[in-house]
This record gives sequence, structure tokens and C-alpha cells, in this order.
Amino acid sequence: MKYILRIMIYFFGLFIITIGINLSIVSGLGISPVSAFTLPISKSLNMSLGAVTTCAYVVFVFIQYLLLKEKFKKRNILQIPFSIAFGFFVDFTGSFMNNIELNSYGAQFLVLIFSIIICAVGATLYIVMDIVPNAHEGLQLSVCERFNLPFSKVKIASDCIFVFIGFMITFLFLEGNTAIREGTILSALLTGKIIGVFSKKTGSMLKKIAFYDQTDTSCIR
Repeated sequence: MKYILRIMIYFFGLFIITIGINLSIVSGLGISPVSAFTLPISKSLNMSLGAVTTCAYVVFVFIQYLLLKEKFKKRNILQIPFSIAFGFFVDFTGSFMNNIELNSYGAQFLVLIFSIIICAVGATLYIVMDIVPNAHEGLQLSVCERFNLPFSKVKIASDCIFVFIGFMITFLFLEGNTAIREGTILSALLTGKIIGVFSKKTGSMLKKIAFYDQTDTSCIR
């Protein structure tokens, strides 16, 4: 039962993240680095963002396998069904926000900050559940393991690559109508810090709820 609860909380975390992603799109001030290339692809190919995200994440899992080969953990195959669910959540939550319009920069900025916080809350939930990483983070971790690099440097490099790809697609196919703006930078700078705060404040409680039996007092220090 506890493992089922962990999976449910993990899925809820993914769902919360997709709300944050779509709020960042609504803000019009920029999206997160990992969405900086999936959104332009979805617009240029006239595909849903969820479908493009799922395809990209499945490719990320395949690249992980190519990088790690025999070191690739079988449980990481779970990233594929989780990625499919994530893509569905992206389109589902986005369908409720298509007609939202913000008429001032102040409102846009507030929605942007709220979207970053929401994404951080969702990420905290699925990270603490410790089932499998999200596919793009799994790719970053695989690069770290394969080339013995620190995660911080790999994350910065991958974020820059995602943003660069997004810029190229935007200027080649979307006439420069970019969703990469100040919000992209703020997301890159703030999300990790907010995750750290939430993990510190709620991590122990979440683990107690999802990992331990209510009668087990060994987790209480």
C-alpha cells in the first residue's frame, strides 16, 4: 500500500508541474529551459505540447540507455509510461488555460512567479518519492555518470542547449516569436532553490507518509 501511495504522490507531483508549465505559457514572459525547445517544436509542427513532450522524453530515455548500456537500471524504463502520463497532463491542464489573457506586465509577472513555485512544489513531490527521475533529469544524471561530471555543470549545460535549440527553431520556423524571455532565466535560477526549501521543510513529513507504516516509530528522530 505504501508503494501505491508513493506512485500516487509521484503522479500528483507530475500533474502539479504541468499546471506550472502552462501557467508560465499563460504569463507570456518565458518558459522553463526544458520547455524552451518543446514548445517551439509543437508550434512549428502544429502538434500538442503534450505529444511533443512525450516524444522528447522517450528519446531522452533511449539516449540514457545508449550512454549507460549495461549500467542502465531496468526500473528507469518506467520513465516511459510516466512520460506518457506527463504529456497527457500537459495537454489536459493546458486545455483549461487556453483562453486566459493577462493585460498588464504586473499580472504576467505574478503568474510567472506562481508558475515557478508550482513547478518547484510538483518537483519536490516526485523527487522525494524516489521512484525514477523525470526523463530530462534522468538524461542529465546519465551524462554525469557516463562522463563523471558534477550534476550542477551538466544541468547548466543542458539548460543552455535546450534554450539554444529553442532559439534556433523559433527563428527558423516561427519568425522569431519566441517564448524564451526573462521568465526562462528566472526559472533556471529559482526553481532549484525553491525545491531545496520545500524539500527541507516537507521532505521528512512526505517520507513518513509515503515510506513508513503509521505504527513504525523508527523514522522519528
